[in-house]
Amino acid sequence: MEQLQDLAIRLAMDEPVGDDLPMAAAHALTRGVDSPSLRELAGLPKGQSRDAVDLFRQAMDELGCPVPDKSGARLHLMRQAAANILAGRGDPEDLAHEIYWLACYSGLPELREVGDRFLELYAGWGATYDQAEEAVAAMKVAAQSLLRDNPA
Repeated sequence: MEQLQDLAIRLAMDEPVGDDLPMAAAHALTRGVDSPSLRELAGLPKGQSRDAVDLFRQAMDELGCPVPDKSGARLHLMRQAAANILAGRGDPEDLAHEIYWLACYSGLPELREVGDRFLELYAGWGATYDQAEEAVAAMKVAAQSLLRDNPA
């Protein structure tokens, strides 16, 4: 299901995913994820991207995980970056910048403050903190706050 949700986020962000959808549907079926539209999508031949996207949207609705709008997709990506900061996956400075950028373009005014906090952390990485550990600790606090205050 995670692969399907990732494709839904990419679709919401206007990335071309149509050619990937039939194979992803087939893989999901082999893992026990099932819906009528997902079965139909898995049997769709390559080169029918528009039909694949329509079937994918319908399948995700049937599975109870509709394709989000862009704002929802950006919030999902922000949450994913925050979770990566907490787990120690990836460069925290890059992840903070990503969260800031996503917040700026989310279209959600309530995320502006979150974006500003991560911008402060990103901009102050070398100047504000004597040790990288201090900066990472501050980012982890901000990431926990993001996840707590903005549920999925």
